[in-house]
Amino acid sequence: MDMNSKRTVAGTWESDMVRLDLSNIHVREDLARAGRCANVHLATGRTCLLPLRHHGPCEFHNPQEADDILRR
Repeated sequence: MDMNSKRTVAGTWESDMVRLDLSNIHVREDLARAGRCANVHLATGRTCLLPLRHHGPCEFHNPQEADDILRR
């Protein structure tokens, strides 16, 4: 871990994580970079706001809620 690492929402260190799924259409990149699961339910456009690598199923929220998370 380097001195420029920061702790993510999931409690892991950013420098230790590599998100290989950022190029997939089902992942919202801005939320993924913020440490969230960010899986998008393509049929509804809702996004999982739980921490990356959360336990259990995704909890999908509407786009407005996702945008609110990014503004915090």
